[in-house]
Amino acid sequence: MKTLSITVDDYLVKDLDQSIRENALSGRSEAIREAIKYWLARRMLRKKIQKEIEGYKKKPVKNEEFEIFNKTQEWPE
Repeated sequence: MKTLSITVDDYLVKDLDQSIRENALSGRSEAIREAIKYWLARRMLRKKIQKEIEGYKKKPVKNEEFEIFNKTQEWPE
């Protein structure tokens, strides 16, 4: 593991310490590692969503693509 040195506002440290106590974490390092993992996962998800949006912009969905599914959902009269 690497050691990082960061500067954090006092109010954030206070809130962090409170959250550590409430969630029974082992300390600040564990909390920061958890926060970094969460942040990285969200960034990765955003990238995937953006790629999907760009794909649909290049090739938009057409109504007829779902026609077979729409017919199976119709109630018989």
